[in-house]
Amino acid sequence: MATSNSKLKIYERPLFINIFLFIVNTGLFILKLIFAYFTNSLALQADAFDNLTDIVMVITSLIGIIYTNKKPNEKFPYGYYRLENIVSLIISIFIFFTAYTIIRDSITEMTNFLQGDYKAIIVSPFIITILVISIVISFLTTLYLKLIGKKAESEIIESEATEKLMDNFISLTVLFGFIGAYFNIDILDSIFGLIIALFIIKGGYDIFITSTKTLLDAVIEFNKRTELIQLIKNFPKVRIIDNIEIRAYGKYNYVEANLELSKDLPLSKVDLLKKKLMNEIKKKFPVIFKIVISTRTPEIEMTKIAVPLENNNGLDSKVHERYGEAPYFGILEFREGDVSKFEVLSNEFIDEEKRKGILVSDWLSSKNIDKIYTGMKLKRGPKLVFENSFIEIILTEKNKLNGIIEQEKSQ
Repeated sequence: MATSNSKLKIYERPLFINIFLFIVNTGLFILKLIFAYFTNSLALQADAFDNLTDIVMVITSLIGIIYTNKKPNEKFPYGYYRLENIVSLIISIFIFFTAYTIIRDSITEMTNFLQGDYKAIIVSPFIITILVISIVISFLTTLYLKLIGKKAESEIIESEATEKLMDNFISLTVLFGFIGAYFNIDILDSIFGLIIALFIIKGGYDIFITSTKTLLDAVIEFNKRTELIQLIKNFPKVRIIDNIEIRAYGKYNYVEANLELSKDLPLSKVDLLKKKLMNEIKKKFPVIFKIVISTRTPEIEMTKIAVPLENNNGLDSKVHERYGEAPYFGILEFREGDVSKFEVLSNEFIDEEKRKGILVSDWLSSKNIDKIYTGMKLKRGPKLVFENSFIEIILTEKNKLNGIIEQEKSQ
């Protein structure tokens, strides 16, 4: 699981990393574009625009990191992220057009070469040195991302390192093209320009798809989205998911959820619940960078309790003294102090020889109960399970379910 942002040093934090990447990529883009013009190299021009695709993704990521908490307003009721993705969509179309131009020029140059019309590429030790320096800078950036990604346990940063490594290989082909031109093999520049243009298309495609998915509210796959919603819905004390939004800024995914919590959850434990839920989401969905959860309590008071039962005689059932050995459990829902729903479930773990109490506690926790009534103190394991699920343990001397109902109503 990714390390908490507050525990990271400044040079390990996503904001610093993306500012650094922006400076490096912008510097390389300008440098390569200038030298592409003076050297007449199509491959170097293509390499420059490959850096441009990286710049777009970094800018989008920065916008997300800086402005993710910016509130919607009347002009932008869905916030600003849609506008930013529309801009990215337009830029991706420009990148596609640039790639098309490079492919067209590469094919033209190769055709001319075969017909004896050679293109002159200006090569000098100074230009070769500049290319080598740019490759070294790019390689050191890759190494930095790889080390930070491993230390922070961030799949996002590690994927950026992998993509940067691919940029290194692209820049190496440009260097080989210039070395070829030094030996009068000028066609290599056109061939490498064509190859790099395909990578530009791939980069533009990634930007296009990411922006489109965000605009269509399809940032993550449907089955993953369903799994995420189910995880939140089944989390202890969560009653209703009022709204959930998943946004994307470059490689960074954000989740905003508005939840209705159980009314009997103490206010002092709300922050702890939110922290546990966020940790659980990040554990199951490492692609999610940041989670914002807002909560409210229901207007109608509703409580769900569980009671170990000795028999199944409806509301007249006898309470079982030994929690883990109970053959049945009564599950009751109270609305505004009255029983609104009642069911009796068979104990699925009654025949288990080991860890019976813990297994039963996990099972009951999955039923999203608020309280468990028991006639005897629970052992450490089951007690810990209930406490971690924010379930209140109530000791009772009542021996009939009807008596417990009256006890619950009086609270």
